[in-house]
Amino acid sequence: MSKIIDDGFQGDGPMGSINVTSLVDVMFCLLIMFMVSAPMMSPKADIEIDLPKAKGNEMSEDDLLLSVISVDVKGRVYMGSTPLSEDPARMAQEIANNPKVIADGRVFIQGDENVPYERIVDVLVALQTAKVIKVGFVTDPSVKRKKS
Repeated sequence: MSKIIDDGFQGDGPMGSINVTSLVDVMFCLLIMFMVSAPMMSPKADIEIDLPKAKGNEMSEDDLLLSVISVDVKGRVYMGSTPLSEDPARMAQEIANNPKVIADGRVFIQGDENVPYERIVDVLVALQTAKVIKVGFVTDPSVKRKKS
């Protein structure tokens, strides 16, 4: 004796279930596209800076999340990848308008080893005017400093 199994399908009529195979394929395709494109969309600072060589403590990952002000060899000043004003007074205002800097109360300066000292002083004056009192300097500890 044979049994008839009724699974709800009757002939060529409409199906009562959803085929998710194509949906999963689309989702995997989107996931791969986002994984490939995400690194390209992150803001990169194309600022070339030769850091001065000096012995110092390693920076923790938490320190790297703090704000970094960069001064390139031509004396241009950047916060992250955003250029700041050349005028120290306007630079101070731009720094003071940055909520992350004000919340952290701490900034790291990475200046090219060939930048004029006066330009670093301009940045320090702007930071003091913006009421940022904790300032660190980023150096390259991997190379020994030349003794003169």
